[in-house]
Amino acid sequence: MRAVNELRTMDKGNHALRLASCMAAVCYLFSVADTAHGDDDVVTPQIAIDQFGWLPRAGKVAILADPVKGQNAGHTYRPGTAFEIRREADGTVAYRGATKPWNSGGVSELAGDRVWYAVFSDLRTPGAYYLFDPTNRVRSFSFRIGGDVYMPVLRDSVRVFYYQRSGTPITEKNGGVWHHPGGHLGRDQDRAARYTQGGKAQGRPRDMLGGWFDAGDLNKYVPYLEATLFDLLWAYELNPRAFGDDTNIPESGNGVPDLLDETKWELDWLLKMQDGDGGVFNRVAGRSYDNGSGPPCGDTQPRFYTAKTTWATADAAASLAHAARVYGHFDSTFPGYAGRLREAARRAWAYLETHSEMDPSDGTDGDSKLAATPAGSNANADRRARVYAAAELFKTFGAPGFKAYVDRWAPDIAATAENGMHPFKDWKQVDPLNHLALTQGLFIYATTKGASPAVTEPFKEALSHSAEAIRQATGGPDDPYLAYHYEGHYCWGSNSVKGRWGRILLMTIELGLNREHHTTYREEMAGYLHFIHGRNPLSLCFLSNMTHAGAHRCVSEIYHQWFHDGSPLYDGKTSRYGPPPGYLVGGPNKFFSVDWISPPHGEPAMKAYRDWNAAWNARRYANESSWEVTEPAIYYQAVYTLLLSQFVPAR
Repeated sequence: MRAVNELRTMDKGNHALRLASCMAAVCYLFSVADTAHGDDDVVTPQIAIDQFGWLPRAGKVAILADPVKGQNAGHTYRPGTAFEIRREADGTVAYRGATKPWNSGGVSELAGDRVWYAVFSDLRTPGAYYLFDPTNRVRSFSFRIGGDVYMPVLRDSVRVFYYQRSGTPITEKNGGVWHHPGGHLGRDQDRAARYTQGGKAQGRPRDMLGGWFDAGDLNKYVPYLEATLFDLLWAYELNPRAFGDDTNIPESGNGVPDLLDETKWELDWLLKMQDGDGGVFNRVAGRSYDNGSGPPCGDTQPRFYTAKTTWATADAAASLAHAARVYGHFDSTFPGYAGRLREAARRAWAYLETHSEMDPSDGTDGDSKLAATPAGSNANADRRARVYAAAELFKTFGAPGFKAYVDRWAPDIAATAENGMHPFKDWKQVDPLNHLALTQGLFIYATTKGASPAVTEPFKEALSHSAEAIRQATGGPDDPYLAYHYEGHYCWGSNSVKGRWGRILLMTIELGLNREHHTTYREEMAGYLHFIHGRNPLSLCFLSNMTHAGAHRCVSEIYHQWFHDGSPLYDGKTSRYGPPPGYLVGGPNKFFSVDWISPPHGEPAMKAYRDWNAAWNARRYANESSWEVTEPAIYYQAVYTLLLSQFVPAR
């Protein structure tokens, strides 16, 4: 099993690289027809919808697909020229329209489908409906129109972070049937984790209890909070009243939105990761993935923390400075907390000033013997994180030194580009997948009084160009499902990439750019959500266990140690409960690495998915690597939460 663990570590370690550069054949994920109630009750997944529904005044497009290539290619479907939207209650017709072929009837290479659009934006009356094809006498799943269609979805998306909590019981009161007595509470675990270098424990135990597990494994990282905390804090800032104080976590009812209670759980751990000199330790993990399957309490191996790194320190400085602004509004509930965050951010920056170049210089945190990606860095990534930190500190404190740092380094393409991408390069584009910290830093800087126009204006120009490129490409020859991004971005974590593309549009709106297109941009932001919610070539909602909120066909298996392969309680459709609601899986991955598992291998990019979570194949003595497709992660969840919160009304 040691070889398995090493392979798993290598794959997990390549996660960021795959994002940046991104068994025999099985039948279609689900049967082509299901049954539903009503006079015309044959449901076909070839009519793809947002399974939760649409807001009343939103654009509404269902997609009717004839699968020509890929795992569902045997299910031919040619829709009629007309469609009807019928009321779920009695089957009466609420709207009639004509189907419209996409791209003159051509077949999409990305989707493997020939598609038609059914547009019914004029239907605004709240209620439950389904789309009916009178020619073939088949219908879609039901959906709702209403102002609150996404409210329960947002609630469950936020609750996912509660299930990811480390070092604490997940109680039956708060977690329902998904509960455990708490993990990593034993001897030599997170209450007294040991420092490690080169595979050897160095003593110096520290309390590293708390925080969130990063993904489907049980490790905790500071560098991967770079976008996670930004997205969650910004989501609150943009629409604070979308988040309630009633999501049934232990802190519910304390007068603070539960999103901020949950984020504070992570921030409290982040503060523990800071050393006395201001530097921040990189990660906390065990030495082996071979720690049993099941809830975190089953992992009894010793736990370790690794060296301080400048990139972890910079990401922490940025997050702490940002959080200080947000939690300053809750000083009566958390007395002195915002001040503590501000002071920690200042000390982190002081550490960076005394370590002006990337440190450790090899971009690692000194221990390759842990069962976790090292969350390493390089000189450019380290510099981008510092720019992000300086921008957040400038917005929080207003000190000229922070501004000077942004002005010096943000425009330096050689020092801050990633994979050749930089907003200030000649093509003037903000890349949705590369240079995330730089994008966040420049956005924060552009919203700060006193920022230098010489820096903010080129960024705004690049952002404006990027938003327009999305608008012009949406629905075009590479975008049959109205959720545009590059083919190469159907990679590890592609569902989060959808969120990153939507975030470009959101930043453009918030900076007041291209105002004449803001309505269109919001529709395109919603398009990324519609794809995740089921308007995709597999008619699959990429959130786990959401039937209670209206989804009919959800992922049922996620790569996660707690909800592991074969669990009679939590794994798959035949388990007693399935995984908790609301986990966003990685999504279609055209770069899936195991060529003997098809699908996902060999599929059109949008169909490179399979609902399974196996790890080790004993017959082949090899990994199935399902984590490349079905693993969730807190950074996926955060950007999805950000995007979804823009379509939930204030309470």
